[in-house]
Amino acid sequence: MKSIEQMAFDYAQLVIGAGVALYEGQSLLIVTPVESYWFAQLLAEVAYDKGAQLVKIELDDLRLLKRRTERQSVALLSELPDYTKAIDYEMIVKDWAYIRIDNTESRYQLKGADATKLAAYKRARSQASRHLNDARMRHEHPWCVICVPGEVWAKEVLGQEGTVEELWHLLAPILKLDQKDPIVAWQNQAALLKARSAKLDSLGITSVHFKSKTADLTVGLAASHKWVGGGDKLPSGVPFLPNIPTEEVFTTPDYLKTSGSIITTRATSLLDTMVSKVKLTFDNGKVVACDAGRDQAIMERFLAIDEGASYLGEIALVDESSPIARSGKVFGSILYDENASCHLALGAGYPSALKNSQELTSEKLLNRAGCNTSRVHSDFMVGSDDLVITAETYRGSVTIMADGHFVI
Repeated sequence: MKSIEQMAFDYAQLVIGAGVALYEGQSLLIVTPVESYWFAQLLAEVAYDKGAQLVKIELDDLRLLKRRTERQSVALLSELPDYTKAIDYEMIVKDWAYIRIDNTESRYQLKGADATKLAAYKRARSQASRHLNDARMRHEHPWCVICVPGEVWAKEVLGQEGTVEELWHLLAPILKLDQKDPIVAWQNQAALLKARSAKLDSLGITSVHFKSKTADLTVGLAASHKWVGGGDKLPSGVPFLPNIPTEEVFTTPDYLKTSGSIITTRATSLLDTMVSKVKLTFDNGKVVACDAGRDQAIMERFLAIDEGASYLGEIALVDESSPIARSGKVFGSILYDENASCHLALGAGYPSALKNSQELTSEKLLNRAGCNTSRVHSDFMVGSDDLVITAETYRGSVTIMADGHFVI
């Protein structure tokens, strides 16, 4: 059995080598919570060993963010320094890689924070960085989202007696850190997901229907959609993994062609607050009714961020046999929980999941192609062990999942 130190080192090697596929002379931005700074440093050391030109580490400090919301108006929270755009321009032109360590350790710092102010802050940041975010959504530059074990997260996942060491060992098979060569193991996983995507593409699907005790929803797909899984390729042709771990195959729906209703089956983080059992009802693509119980105010603030927040941007299929699902744990991180369950995303669609994405050079063209261009993107888990997904194709109906498992 590998030591924690060896797993951490292998993890850093995996993220730098396969996650962002860093090349010699490339620069890297790492965004991390305070508690995971040590791992950001390890990532930076590995990056420099790989020939990185510059590694910049930026802290995601939610304690200070909450203090800002307590002391500042919406107007002040919505103002960003002028240099923000200059930095984004530099990262686009110089092809910076980007790693974000999910904040699983200090989300509690935002408990009681003004949700309206938080939404305004996030909207302003998203709007200011829209060109850089759009480039990443098109997979023009490498990016990777990960989580790092910590004391708070360990107790959330394993209970109050849970330890960081136990969490590392729980995650080892999920991250394939128990393998002799995790990078090779992930290359094999990517090949499996790509084969699954190719099979779905071969069917010529026009819409999919989700049916279970909590779902009766039909989603029309964009005419030029393609299924994506196991990472993607950069313009250079080099493969990278935007998410580690990943168990999904996903595509871009036509954002105007969703109807019916569905209830989420796992909790998800929204505006830094966990929400669960959200019922969404769609008509002509738009959420026309939302019942979120005690989380209603959070959902309403999210849906009000912009017009696109009320429309789908992604559908993703995950087999209930995934290692994350088999663990039986709720991780409280969208990165993990979305890979335990089929899910839908409200907000921006991925142009990279459209065959003609290179031709869709403006929001207007993306919208015409059926792609949502919201400034937000949040996943909602809807999978279950009784979920049946039927695809309508040019040749008739095909069942692609039954009881939460792929049957194609």
